[in-house]
Amino acid sequence: MKKSLHITLELAVVLLICFLGELIVKLLPFNFSASVLSMLILLLLLAVRALKAESVNASARFFTSNMAVLFIPYGVKVLQYVDVIRENILLFVLIVLVTTPVVYGVTALTAQLVIKLQSKEGE
Repeated sequence: MKKSLHITLELAVVLLICFLGELIVKLLPFNFSASVLSMLILLLLLAVRALKAESVNASARFFTSNMAVLFIPYGVKVLQYVDVIRENILLFVLIVLVTTPVVYGVTALTAQLVIKLQSKEGE
């Protein structure tokens, strides 16, 4: 029972951060993604240690293990634009071929940096 309550509290913290991101975006005079802002808020809270990584660990594990299910609505949304994609297929393929290695490279460099920082912190 205690573990399920802990996960519930973790989810409440994550949802509170998401709500804060949504609220801030509504107040901004320009368009910005609330989910990106929420992730930046979470990163800031973790960086300044106002929030410990352990306090959202189970929630993070839950979301990453269920990521495929969370992307189903976006996959269905793409089906509405098949005709647009078909008209621009060469540009679409070019963008995918260029950006995929960039994303993998940035992710790999970030992972290496985090591993180095964690190993220095553990010493």
